[in-house]
Amino acid sequence: MYLLSDIIKTLENIAPLELAEKWDNVGLMIGSTSQEINKVLCALDINEEVIEEAIQNNAECIITHHPLFFKPIHQIDFETPKGRLIKKLICSNISVYAMHTNYDSVHGGINDLLCDKIGIVNTRVLHPTYIENVYKIAVYVPESHWEVVRQALVDHNICSIGHYKGCTFTSQGEGTFIPLEGSMPYLGETGRLEHVEERKIECVIREKNIRTVLDTIKQVHPYEEPAFDIYKLENMSKISGFGRYGQLEQELSIESFIIRLKKIFGLSYVRVTPFKNQTVKHIAICSGSGAEFIKSASKVAELYITGDLKFHEAQEACALGLTVIDIGHYASEHSAMKSLAAQMSAQLTGLEISCSQVDGETIKIQ
Repeated sequence: MYLLSDIIKTLENIAPLELAEKWDNVGLMIGSTSQEINKVLCALDINEEVIEEAIQNNAECIITHHPLFFKPIHQIDFETPKGRLIKKLICSNISVYAMHTNYDSVHGGINDLLCDKIGIVNTRVLHPTYIENVYKIAVYVPESHWEVVRQALVDHNICSIGHYKGCTFTSQGEGTFIPLEGSMPYLGETGRLEHVEERKIECVIREKNIRTVLDTIKQVHPYEEPAFDIYKLENMSKISGFGRYGQLEQELSIESFIIRLKKIFGLSYVRVTPFKNQTVKHIAICSGSGAEFIKSASKVAELYITGDLKFHEAQEACALGLTVIDIGHYASEHSAMKSLAAQMSAQLTGLEISCSQVDGETIKIQ
């Protein structure tokens, strides 16, 4: 059993709220952070069928990609479709949490998952929206306490590099100091030079975690004045944003690539603009509605995959010499909820997490 606050902390480690666009509405939609949660249902959207599925599964929380509320609500009328959903959720004591553009933009989020599914490698962000500086901290600790301090750093900062967490490095050496009048040294005597066997613990930390990490060190470090260094890492700044671009390991014909896409996403059809080239290697992709990035995609790729393509947007792509494949908004996003459930399961052991079996595709081909 977990509190909803524990689940939210995990979700915001996976996709930090600061990555969300200003116009977006992410986070807790309905519920209390003190609610006890045993079962969670992940779904792309909230509708009557998804709520009923949560009730049947005894799920106390629904995690969605698309927010239940995009705009401020001025009244809740139970006679309206939205009002009925709100009433049913509250009466069933089901909380709702949404992670939308933050999950689109974050490394390891929807767009990276799409690249993995399709086989796009050497990826970069198509439309950067957020740059986070990363720092390295080095703290000097006596041998008796180095593991305590190291564990506190990992617990409060994750210390991640790529797909690995808990990444630290320690080295041994000798620390020297002379306690002055008025000090209360853990080791040594006032006015005398002290030699101490110490370890230097190093790890990377996110910019927003610096103050928390320093406070944590001071709480567990035995010294009255812990010694530490902090410096910016120019090679590890994290760029987040919409879409990705990269390349296939092997060049394919457009026809072969379309067959691959339909198989991967379980589609009977895709919408395609005219081909400029008969083969493809460099590809850009953006989940959901990514037509606004057609110009950016045309500069780095021969082919762009997205959803919700309109007529005039297709004309723009043709003028730029870019082939666009529209796989649909729903197809480009719904499979990511399985990956989110897997990420949560790895961090919240014992919590029952399932993915909605409701087909949320609203456009059918007859």
